[in-house]
Amino acid sequence: MYKTKTPIIDALQKYNSDRIIRWHMPGHKGGQMTHNPALQFLGDRVYQADVTNVPGMDDLHQPQGIIKEAQELAAATFGADKTYFLINGSSCGLQALVMASCKPGEKILVPRNIHRSILSGIILSGAVPVFFMPEYDYDYGIPLGTTPAGIAACLQKHPDVRAVLLVYPTYQGIASDIETIAQIVHQHGLPLLVDEAHGPHFGFHEDLPKAALLAGADAVVQGTHKMLSSFTQASMLHLKGNRLNQQRLESMLRLLQSTSTSYLLLSSLDGARAQLAHHGRELTESALELSHFLRTELKTLGLQVLGEEMIGQPGVYGLDFTKITISLRSLKVSGLWAEKWLRETYRLQVEMADVFNLLLLVTFGNWRSDANNLLSALSDMAYTLKTSPQITAAHGAVENINPYPVIPELALPPREAFWSSPTPVALSAAVGHISAEVITCYPPGIPVICPGERYNQDIIDYLIAMRHLGVHFQGSFDTSLATVQVLK
Repeated sequence: MYKTKTPIIDALQKYNSDRIIRWHMPGHKGGQMTHNPALQFLGDRVYQADVTNVPGMDDLHQPQGIIKEAQELAAATFGADKTYFLINGSSCGLQALVMASCKPGEKILVPRNIHRSILSGIILSGAVPVFFMPEYDYDYGIPLGTTPAGIAACLQKHPDVRAVLLVYPTYQGIASDIETIAQIVHQHGLPLLVDEAHGPHFGFHEDLPKAALLAGADAVVQGTHKMLSSFTQASMLHLKGNRLNQQRLESMLRLLQSTSTSYLLLSSLDGARAQLAHHGRELTESALELSHFLRTELKTLGLQVLGEEMIGQPGVYGLDFTKITISLRSLKVSGLWAEKWLRETYRLQVEMADVFNLLLLVTFGNWRSDANNLLSALSDMAYTLKTSPQITAAHGAVENINPYPVIPELALPPREAFWSSPTPVALSAAVGHISAEVITCYPPGIPVICPGERYNQDIIDYLIAMRHLGVHFQGSFDTSLATVQVLK
């Protein structure tokens, strides 16, 4: 029965079937209004489901009713001791994990390919990051996973860290040997926190890497909207064991989550959980079948696709085959150019483009017709490039770009630098200055430089190259990146 129960959705349906006359927030009163283009586009059912914490709807910050029941159902589905619904995205969950693990001045071990939201948690908590470089593949120009030996070496070098945080899987679907890493971390008496934003479907099919929670992780944040079917900004945080203080974690979630709870987001989590609990394997199987079809056909087009041949390399213990990384080196164009061409010519939008690659996310929401359209577009793109040498000539310089600069020196704790009085300097003249802002290329949102880190020429050259390619930056006050904010 637990697989099909949807307590939040049921309560919303009852609230609307009871025809309650709304003298409460929100102001649209369930869609009873005129002259609103959003109502005309979305329909009144969306507005009817947008209620607030009225009696019977429970309280996300102190759940005792339907939200508590829905979270317990999610915990049973994902193998957690405790599950928390997140309405401020995976970001607030990751921030809460950092803040619950570290007090001001305490250290946390994190890989350099973290999402910027983890850095936000470090700034909010006052923790000091101990960055380490994950393994790296120079052919694709992407970070890989982390080796157990690498984690053991970091813990030996930094015995005073209070927690270890891993990215599992990476954006491209690379999975580390998290089971062995968990054993090493626990031997040091530390909690293992996992950013599993791109792996909420793990654990529902034997051809996917093992779910982090089932491999020994103590706390996991999953972006339920990324690979499953909840609305954007709806995520989950799963807790297992007692290495993380549950009371402190809940205090941090209350601090970070909105008090104006969105029942649209909560109901989408309720529905996505029931869908996965009841049909998880068959839905995941359909996504994997489509992915395997695409991978085979892409190779017949002469394109290089990241695949199972990577497994066994340092930092690559497994691979999520629903993520498809297509290298464009053989076509001699950047992924950024290809992303724009596909969007403008064929109305196809990929998940991410970087210097060398395109990234596709395949879910049970994709159809075979989607795959056929993509293959036709890529075939046409390859022909266009073959017959238009001026395009490859204009974009061929990407081969000389270092896609993953070295970790700069941490001169000050990020929180101290973030609260400093900044001043702008020209990017080209920033060598030796300490950054007062975080700068990321988005997506994927991995920090290039963090508050408190000192600019070196490698970082500046990288940012200038990304600016030349037209990359979208986040975090910088000057969006053109002509200047950067540094400490006075």
